[in-house]
Amino acid sequence: MKRTGLAGIFAAAIAVTAQSTSPAPDAYSANNRAQDPRLKADILVVVAHPDDEVLASAYLAREINDEHKRVAIVYGTHGDAGNNNIGPEQALAMGQIREFEARQVGNALGASSVWFLTGRDTVSQNVLNSLEHWGHGACLEQLVRIVRLTRPSVILTFLPDFTTGENHGDHQAAGVLATEAFDLAGDRTVFAEQVSPATNPDRNTNLTEGLSVWQPQKIYYFYNPTHDIFAGQGPQYLSTNYANLAAEAFALHRTQGGDAIRHALDNHALVSSESAIARIINGPVRLIFGKSLVASGVTDDVFAGVVPGGIAFQHPPLPIKAENLNPVLEIGDPWGYYREFWRAHGLDHLANVVPVEISVKVGGLLAMPLVVENPTDHAISVNLSVQAPDGWEVKPLGPVSVDPHARYQLRVQATAPSTKLAGWQQFTVSAQVGDRKIGSVSLRAELSTGWVAPQ
Repeated sequence: MKRTGLAGIFAAAIAVTAQSTSPAPDAYSANNRAQDPRLKADILVVVAHPDDEVLASAYLAREINDEHKRVAIVYGTHGDAGNNNIGPEQALAMGQIREFEARQVGNALGASSVWFLTGRDTVSQNVLNSLEHWGHGACLEQLVRIVRLTRPSVILTFLPDFTTGENHGDHQAAGVLATEAFDLAGDRTVFAEQVSPATNPDRNTNLTEGLSVWQPQKIYYFYNPTHDIFAGQGPQYLSTNYANLAAEAFALHRTQGGDAIRHALDNHALVSSESAIARIINGPVRLIFGKSLVASGVTDDVFAGVVPGGIAFQHPPLPIKAENLNPVLEIGDPWGYYREFWRAHGLDHLANVVPVEISVKVGGLLAMPLVVENPTDHAISVNLSVQAPDGWEVKPLGPVSVDPHARYQLRVQATAPSTKLAGWQQFTVSAQVGDRKIGSVSLRAELSTGWVAPQ
C-alpha cells in the first residue's frame, strides 16, 4: 500500500491554510457592475393615460423601424376615470384593463419597455389639481428612477402649458414631471438613495438602489390643440409610412374606441375619415422644442447633436425674477404657476407659444384667477373693472383691500352664452389704486359644444 510521506502531508496542510486565509471576494464590488442593458432606451415617452401615446406613435414607429431606436413608454396613470366602450368594467378594474391594452400597444409598436407611475386619473383642466391627486413627489421619485433605469438620450412628453383643445390637467402633469425629471435625474443629491451603492449586494436586505445618475440630452413636447401652435417651434415628421401601424396599435385600445379604428382599417376608410383620431394618425407628428444640452437647432432632427454614451450632468440655470416694488395685478394659478415653472427650468420661450386661453362649455362657467401683490408698507384699496364679450354674464367685482406685503387672491366669474359664438371671446381685467393703474390681465376663451373638463 502506498504511503504519503511527511513532505506531502505538510504540503497539503500549507495549501489548505493558504486557501482559508486568502481574502474572499467582497460582494460589495457588485456595485461596479454595469446597469441592466435590457432597459436601455434612446427615447423615453412620458404621457398621462393609456392611449395618449397615439399623438406620437407614428413617429415612434419610424424611429423604431427605420432608425433602430429603442423606445420606452411611461404612463402617469392607468386611466381609471375614463369611459369603457366595450364592457361593464369601470374605475380601478378598467384601469387594469387599460394597462393590459397599453402593454399590447407597446408590443405592437415595438417599444422596448412600458412603465406605469402611481398617479390617479383626474378630471380637470388644472395641472395643479392633477399633481395634487397624483402625489407629485411620489410620482416624480418614480419617474426619476425610470430615467436612471432606462438612460434615454431624448424625452418626449406633453407640453407643460394650459391651452385649448384636449386640455387635460393630467396631460400637463405628465409634461411637468418629465421636465422635472430631465433636470433632476443627473443630480446625485436628488433622491440620493437611488444612486447610493447597495450595502449588501449578495443579500436581500438592501434599502438603497445602486443606480447611476443619468442626464438626458434633449426634451421635446407635443399636444393636441384646437389651433396651430407648432409652426417654427420644432421638427415635424410625416406619418405616411407608419400611419397604418399607428392605427393598428391604437385599435388595441378597445376600451377607448379602438374598435371604431379597427372597423375603419378593415374597410379602408381611415384615410378618408374626418374623426379626431384619424386626423391625428394621418397628420404629421409635430413637436415643440423644449431644450437641448447638446448643439441642436429648434427645428433640427430630434437626434441631431446627441452624444453616444451620454453627457455629464448640467444643472438648470438659476431663475432670475425681478421683484415688484409697486402693487401689481397678475394672472393666478395655473397660469401663474407656469410662468414660474418655465423660468425655473430654463424654458422661458414657452411663454410665447400659447396666449392665456381656456375652453369653456356653452352655458358653462369661466373662472379667471387673479392675484394682487402689494409689496409696499401700507394697505391699498384696489378697484377692478372687467371688459367682457357680449352675451356673457359677469359677476360684479367690488373693491378689495390688500394688506402690506401681501398677495390677495380673487377671481372673475362669467357665465357663457347658451349658444356657441364663433371666434375667440376676449376678457380683460384692469386694476387701479386711486387714479393709478397697476396692471391688466387678458384671457381669451373658446366656446365648445363638446365635452370640456371642469376648470
